[in-house]
Amino acid sequence: MSGGVSNVTVENVHVWGSRRAVRIKTAPGRGGYVRQITYRNLTFENVRVGIVIKTDYNEHPDDGFDPKAVPSLEDINYFSIHGEGVRVPVRMHGSAEIPVRKVTFRDMSVGITYKKKHIFQCAFVEGRVIGTIFPAPCENLDLYDEQGHLIRRSTSQNVSDIDYDF
Repeated sequence: MSGGVSNVTVENVHVWGSRRAVRIKTAPGRGGYVRQITYRNLTFENVRVGIVIKTDYNEHPDDGFDPKAVPSLEDINYFSIHGEGVRVPVRMHGSAEIPVRKVTFRDMSVGITYKKKHIFQCAFVEGRVIGTIFPAPCENLDLYDEQGHLIRRSTSQNVSDIDYDF
């Protein structure tokens, strides 16, 4: 991705026996944007990592790229995500240079095979969780109830940068 991707919906997908189920990957030098992406009604079965966002992919077609051209990633939504046998349900790695903003999780229940503490991994990610999800989400995501009432604000997010419409 080197220009822009927006207004994409991925729905009714069953992924099984895979290393990665769904992912977004980019890096400095790509520029552009990834925004208004919605994943809905996904089922994962025996996958290593369910949801991946990686901002340091560092693969370029040639050496002529501008390392100062950084992409923006925002408004990425995950609704009705279910599955069994998932080692790491979520791995989202933004960076100080390329944060991932306005991520939403709602209605997620993924059976895990890896009992490690950090099975929901986030770095430089801002967003929210609506309702109850399993496994437990990252602490840097705001928690809302099903009606959209704030339960717990993340202390690691810059609150003025986030504006959600319910």
